[in-house]
Amino acid sequence: MALVVFRSKAAGEIFMFAETARRILDIIGKADAPRGVISAEQVGDALARLCAAVEDEKEQIRRAREDAEQAQRRGEPSGGEQAQAITLAQRAHPLLEMLRAAQKKRVDVTWGV
Repeated sequence: MALVVFRSKAAGEIFMFAETARRILDIIGKADAPRGVISAEQVGDALARLCAAVEDEKEQIRRAREDAEQAQRRGEPSGGEQAQAITLAQRAHPLLEMLRAAQKKRVDVTWGV
């Protein structure tokens, strides 16, 4: 499995599995390329897009839990216990912090394999 490294003068390096990095780059509107840059001018938009995606996922999880609870109250089969998946919020947290720091310092964020 390949790793992608995110770097910025505002924070330490972040190592991320390529699959996760591709998903995040797609969310923030960046091409899936071996190397790239989120310029200081683009950091705010990238941060907003990633935050919105995290909030959307949280809402989907909340609704799914409510639906499962309602089904259980009606006596419908619950499908058993399911393992909790690692959420986008958990995977994106380090990069969100890097983007916030980069926004404050007005610096770029780069990535590379």
